[in-house]
Amino acid sequence: MADLLEQRLEQALDDKTAAEGALRDLQARIDNAQQLAHMGDYDWEIATDTNTWSDQLFRIYGYEPGEIEPNYERFLSMVHPDDQQRIKEIHQAAYATGEPYEMIERIVRRDGEVRYLSSNGQVVTDDNGTPIRMRGTCIDITDRVHAEEEREAHAARVREEQTRRQAALELNDSVVQGLTAALYALELDDPDAVREYVRRTLDSARGIITDLVGHTEGAVAPGDLVRAAPTTLGD
Repeated sequence: MADLLEQRLEQALDDKTAAEGALRDLQARIDNAQQLAHMGDYDWEIATDTNTWSDQLFRIYGYEPGEIEPNYERFLSMVHPDDQQRIKEIHQAAYATGEPYEMIERIVRRDGEVRYLSSNGQVVTDDNGTPIRMRGTCIDITDRVHAEEEREAHAARVREEQTRRQAALELNDSVVQGLTAALYALELDDPDAVREYVRRTLDSARGIITDLVGHTEGAVAPGDLVRAAPTTLGD
């Protein structure tokens, strides 16, 4: 009987050791997957203000796992000041409705670096509908945001270059050629033609300038464009 009990005890210890090993392996695999996905998760107990973070969520916020106690006030203090009120309102709405939420938030690490997170959360209530927990995930999308900003900046530069090229073509076609025609008319001693070419050229120039500055304030009229200092014409 003693031998049988000893065998069962050894078997139970072996099973416990195996289960603990499997749990550690699972946790390591989850942590590795979250690192690869730049994602962390949290579980906040509202009554005790106890916030449990995954190791990767600590890293996202710029800390080593377990380095800080991530209660709600500490979390909120790490949210970008311009986003704090919006985040609080999203959480309050979730408490009131019990509905899940998704949001983009900026955080500020202790070294001043700003990171962008795509976060979601789900409120867990008791039998009376009272919120007791909030669970969710946060994905660091900073690289994606910066890449999108760079694409937009590049597109803006391309549009600006296209605008300059188009303006140069229009200046050549409408202004330079118009002034050239006026010079020919002047050489032919035809003042009426000179005046007409100059008038057409000025009208074309005003149209080009209107296109360049936009139409939000209406077309450019004579006298609208005044230089800070007079231009100097060569001989």
